[in-house]
Amino acid sequence: MRIGFVGCGAIGSCYASYLSRKHEVCVLDTYAPVIESIKKNGILLDECAPGSGTGETVSFRPAMATTDPKEIGVVDLLIVFVHYQYLEAAVRNALPMIDRHTMILCLQNGLGNYDEIAKVVPEEQICCGTTAHGCTFLEPGHVRHTGRGITNVGTLKGPYANAEKVADALRQAGFEAAAHENVMQLIWHKLFANIAINAITALLDQTNATVAENPYEHTLAENMVREAVAVANATGCHFDVEAELKNAFDVAIATGTNRSSMLQDVTRQRETEIKIINGAVVKTGKEAGIPTPYNELICQLIQAKQSFYMKK
Repeated sequence: MRIGFVGCGAIGSCYASYLSRKHEVCVLDTYAPVIESIKKNGILLDECAPGSGTGETVSFRPAMATTDPKEIGVVDLLIVFVHYQYLEAAVRNALPMIDRHTMILCLQNGLGNYDEIAKVVPEEQICCGTTAHGCTFLEPGHVRHTGRGITNVGTLKGPYANAEKVADALRQAGFEAAAHENVMQLIWHKLFANIAINAITALLDQTNATVAENPYEHTLAENMVREAVAVANATGCHFDVEAELKNAFDVAIATGTNRSSMLQDVTRQRETEIKIINGAVVKTGKEAGIPTPYNELICQLIQAKQSFYMKK
């Protein structure tokens, strides 16, 4: 399969690397230093995932790396790993890589990514889902693979066969992957863990395990997840709050030494994805008439924190 990537940051580099072993992978990134590094060295991946990583740095060479989507041309599958706030513009820029047969996949954290992509391409072509892989950005073209797990794929308006095709392409390259008919249930399920972990670790500059181990963090995380489950259930989902709390804290422990993606954004002084993680709970809660004071407060704190460096 001919697979294009829009965005080659931490998690994009991981997927592009492993997929390049079995597929023709073409990487598009507007940040020139990333492309220059990949052209020179390949994608450098430190294989440090517990239970499978050797600790070695491996170079994976995609078929093409460029800042110009016209050089790549039309692909069968376009995987988009770009932050929410840049998604619409990034997909518009990538239109030379898309025709009516191209499937577009987004696996980013949060709620709202799908809607941004749907502003540009027909919903029938969009697949969405979740990833349990973890990665840390080291420098342009070089990332550390810190955790692995299942990739879940589904469609909201498109044919289910597309989700199966994407999952099969991932499995061919060694990923654990599954297609699901009710993918929104899985997206909310992962969101609960992000709600528990990301903003707190970003505010306190701590690794994931502290959310489960520190009693103050634990209480705050629990209150935010309880609000989020109430909101999700108000939209028609069916979650058991105690089971979701257990999973969120299990994830925090299992990824204990990781620095969350939001903490990485704050460290690199980038805009965070707070609007589509805790912010999505606040927005959906208002629409459903469910109060979300804990999530609302932490959104304000993260936005205050990033306002100090974003104005520079």
